[in-house]
Amino acid sequence: MEIMDRILFIAISLIVIATILVVGDPMYVGLWYYIAIPAVTYLITLPFQPKPYFLTGVALATQFTYVPYFYHNLFSVRPDGLIGLGHVFSLPGLIAGVLVSGFIFNKIAARSFYTMAGAFIITLLCFLLNQLIVCNTKMYCGGLIWPLSLMSKT
Repeated sequence: MEIMDRILFIAISLIVIATILVVGDPMYVGLWYYIAIPAVTYLITLPFQPKPYFLTGVALATQFTYVPYFYHNLFSVRPDGLIGLGHVFSLPGLIAGVLVSGFIFNKIAARSFYTMAGAFIITLLCFLLNQLIVCNTKMYCGGLIWPLSLMSKT
């Protein structure tokens, strides 16, 4: 199962890289960025000796973080050239999510699906929390914070 988890991690990570090669780079950060993020997340999980399908959950969460940025820049009238900085500055949350979920699932015995789902949810929530803090304090993230601006007007 461990080999299958690594194969799925690589396959999921290659989806975004293939998208970048076909469509272009909507975040304007370069191909190296989309290769480095999965590589670093994999290296961070090594000390935990991840359980089966933990890496798959982390890969799904990592690739999911690109979706709002890609959507915003691919379908907006005026794409933001510096929108990738919002993702870059939110990476500490992604790393914290990988570490927290790795620590949790290293200590408990869970089924493979729960390990994958837990790694996905914890990693993604930590990234989103960091992005919420960054985009509301340190920088303007454009259309990525529209739900918060709508809620504040009510």
